[in-house]
Amino acid sequence: MEGAAAVTQEDCFAKLWSIKVPSKIAIFAWRLIRDRLPTRHKLQRRQVQVADTSCPLCRVEEENAGHLFFHCSKIQPLWWEAMSWINLKGAAPLTPKMNFNQHMGLQVDGVRSNRWQCWWLALTWSIWKTRNSIVFSNASFDANKVFEDAIFILWTWLRNYEKGFTEHFNYWSSNIRQSFCTTRGLL
Repeated sequence: MEGAAAVTQEDCFAKLWSIKVPSKIAIFAWRLIRDRLPTRHKLQRRQVQVADTSCPLCRVEEENAGHLFFHCSKIQPLWWEAMSWINLKGAAPLTPKMNFNQHMGLQVDGVRSNRWQCWWLALTWSIWKTRNSIVFSNASFDANKVFEDAIFILWTWLRNYEKGFTEHFNYWSSNIRQSFCTTRGLL
């Protein structure tokens, strides 16, 4: 059983490193999946003085990686919206690693899985950047901005890393659902 868990983690990280995104994003995701990001919960566990351990987005639950990125009441609607693009329904797994594996292993007919994998990285990165702006610059939370930033990040990566991708941002972002579909059946 121990060997199977190690292979699963090895496969998880092999998948992560194969995705065509900037290396700082892959490193961020690697830290997220391994639960090594400095969330308030993690800082407190390391004996760092943290005045408030609540999530800086919702200010209700304790800030840990699972909550911040997938279960926060301010973040869940973003995932639901994105999942609606590919007609995907279901609950978000508890841990970042489980969530990553769920999205990386996505096999839905007519869905460009490589773009969906990049989307997972773009949205988690946008959430982290927003969280840090709130914590360190006293910014306010704006769900639309988080989403729009993630969409722009994804478009930038596709322009740089996907051969033959030449769509103008305004057209592409207005038709983003189609960007994830290889067939008209999902539309």
